[in-house]
Order: sequence, then structure tokens, then C-alpha cells
Amino acid sequence: MATLKEIADKVGVSLATVSRVLNNDSGILVADETKIQIFKVAEELQYQTVKQRKGKKKKERIFKIGIVDMYNIEKQLSDPYYLLLRNVVEKKCFENEIEVINLHKKNGNYECIGNVILDGIIAIGKFTKDEINSLKEKSINIVFLNSNPNDEFYDSVKINFKLGVNQALNYFISLGHKDIGYIGRKERLDEQNLEILDSRFKYYIEYMKEKLMLKEDFFINCDMTSLGAYKAVKIYLENNKKNRPTAFFIANDSMVSGVLKAFNEYDLNVPKDISIIAFNDTVMSQYMIPPLTSVKVNIDSLAEESVQLLKERLLSRTYAKKVILPTELIVRESVKKF
Repeated sequence: MATLKEIADKVGVSLATVSRVLNNDSGILVADETKIQIFKVAEELQYQTVKQRKGKKKKERIFKIGIVDMYNIEKQLSDPYYLLLRNVVEKKCFENEIEVINLHKKNGNYECIGNVILDGIIAIGKFTKDEINSLKEKSINIVFLNSNPNDEFYDSVKINFKLGVNQALNYFISLGHKDIGYIGRKERLDEQNLEILDSRFKYYIEYMKEKLMLKEDFFINCDMTSLGAYKAVKIYLENNKKNRPTAFFIANDSMVSGVLKAFNEYDLNVPKDISIIAFNDTVMSQYMIPPLTSVKVNIDSLAEESVQLLKERLLSRTYAKKVILPTELIVRESVKKF
């Protein structure tokens, strides 16, 4: 790269004169012809000022990121939380100038169109050991969103389920409720396809045991969809006409419409007869009748953190990191004092 001294020697002026001219110092008294000559020589020698060198950013390579869900599109439509989460992750990738490549499961393995070489993967939900091995063949840089099969090797972003459950149950108790039931799936599959307690149910059990308020007759085990909740709650109400909870904690917002339908068919009013709090606080929560009190999960932050973790990993970080995000109880009209 050319230097100021080379330009000065070629034009026949001082080094200071060259510097002031190239940096557009309006206070310097130099003939126009000399200025023109300095600029001409600088261009010939391809000289750049410090300001020009700093202003010329190195173009960053665009990362190619694969996104994969635990649920197929049919399941996502029945639980819009995951569909919304995926959409927000894609939006955050776009904002960070990351190219999104969709991964699809075929014959037990994950594939992407054109066999694109991926820099990393964001995996939304829970995956079996075989599924994780298939993902590792595409990229070893995997961020798990809402799960983590191994804290030692993988980055993850998770919800603080314990905090969320405690927020809901504390609110019920503050309003005088002691008979608090649970609606949702008690067990779920872990990364090895083994049945374990769902996190929300696990922390509900722990909390109610600690308060000496646990009553197993108040559990309604069901598929975590509106239809699943509707069928299970109807059966429960038919078989339990007297000894019922005054309040229910519901595992997700998607189930609430089914719960309300079942309650309505048995002339039970929310919150007059039964109070309810759900989990996730999706957009539909505020438009239900009555507006739903719900534990808010910040989907925007979940997506942002997952993208940032992957960028850190691709740029420099070599160790695994886990981010746990807090929840917030959004109080509306589906709960009243007992």
C-alpha cells in the first residue's frame, strides 16, 4: 500500500502538505494545481486515508442456518406456540442477515434441499438420540430451543418453568384458593424417548406437596390440545360432580378453548365457579371470554437468545452455554377471590 512519503516525493511537496490535502483540511494554502496533482498521484498509487480504511468494512460471510421443529405442521397448527416461535426465530435470523435453510425429516434422517452445507442448526423442541445424531451429521453447532440433551456439548435456551408454575400457584393462593387442580399431560418423552414428568406438572407436584395441598383426584391427564382437553375435562366433570377444585392450572393456552367448552356444557362459569390460569400467554389469551390470566413466555427473547448463541459459537466461543429465561404472570379476568 502506498505511503504519504511516496506521494510527497513524487509531487515534490512536504509530507505534511500531502496529509492535509488528502484529509480535506480547508485551512491549508496550496495551489489548486498542486491539490489536483496530489489527488492524482494518490489515486495512481491506490492510497487510502486512515478514515477511508476504517470506513471500509470487511464484508462478513453470510451464515447458513438450519431450523428444525419437533412437531410437523399439523401438530404446530394445533399448538400455535411452536408455530409462532419458529416464525420469530426466522425473523431474528433475517434481522441478523442469516440465511435460513429448512430441514425436513425423511426416512428417519434430516435433509435440506440441495444438500446445503450448514454452519449451524437451531432445533426447536425435544429430540431423540437418533434424531440428534442425524442433526450432528449436518452440523455440530446446534442450539436447542426449549430443551438440552447435553449441557456439556450443546448450547440451549430454556424457559424457567419452575418460576412460571410458582407464579401461577402463588397467585391462586393469594386469592384464597386451596383446592387447585392441573390440566395437561403428566408425562412427556425425553430425548431418549423415555417417559418423564412434564416440567409444568413436575413443579406443580413439588409446590403442592410443599404446601401440603396436593390432591391426586384433581389431576386431569390429557393430550395438550383443545380437543384433548375438551374430552378429558368432560369425562372428569361427569365423574366428579361434587368434589371439584376451585381453580385449575392449565399446561398451555391452546387447551383453554376446549376446557371452557366443557365447563360451559356443565354450566360452570369462569371465574364465578372455577378460576383458571394457563401457560404461554399467546396472542389469543387476551381475546378469550373471559380474558385469560396466563404465564407469559417471552417468545421474542427466546428466539433472539438462540440466534445470538449460535452466532457466538460460529464466531469464537468454544464452550457450551445455557440461557434460562424468566416468565411473567399476566393477570386478566379468569381468576377471582375464593
